[in-house]
Amino acid sequence: MSQEVEIEVKSMITEQSYHELLRAFRLVEEDAVLQHNHYFETPSFSLKEAGSGLRIREKSRTYTLTLKQPHKVGKLETHQTISEDIWIQAKETGKLPSGQVKAQLELLSIPVNELQFVGTLSTKRIEVEYEEGNLCFDQSSYFDQIDYEIEFEGKSEEHATNTLKNLLTTYQLDLIPTENKVRRFFNRKNSL
Repeated sequence: MSQEVEIEVKSMITEQSYHELLRAFRLVEEDAVLQHNHYFETPSFSLKEAGSGLRIREKSRTYTLTLKQPHKVGKLETHQTISEDIWIQAKETGKLPSGQVKAQLELLSIPVNELQFVGTLSTKRIEVEYEEGNLCFDQSSYFDQIDYEIEFEGKSEEHATNTLKNLLTTYQLDLIPTENKVRRFFNRKNSL
């Protein structure tokens, strides 16, 4: 189990801009690592009401249970490595293992016995170190959607915002604020 504060800024970009940025950074789509975000929620949207999100991320045959919740700056992330068997059990029953993630959910008054697997968003991510932070180029697919975003994780809100704005300005792109992946996933799910 680990906890960290994530400070990131992101912008939606077009497919064309995505490919132009990859070329500018001398990256190719084959550099991408595929990850699947398997989302959970209660029927009454308790996590959404708490401004939080719960996922199991599957990446290179490893599984990490993560709760993202509001923090005074950025998001507080609580991570817990789990086995494939526990992922399968959670998918089928909504039951989570004991540990820090479940304890944090209880502190948020989330009815953990009502959690259900609601679907998966898959991302092809290319991540590089950039300007004392991490720059990610994401192509995400969920339901009938494919979207593209650029994300910068920095040391502070100011550092992250300024770095991403400067990068976008360099490539004559607009900063298009976006909701995080879990919100985009649920917005699309609810519109279908």
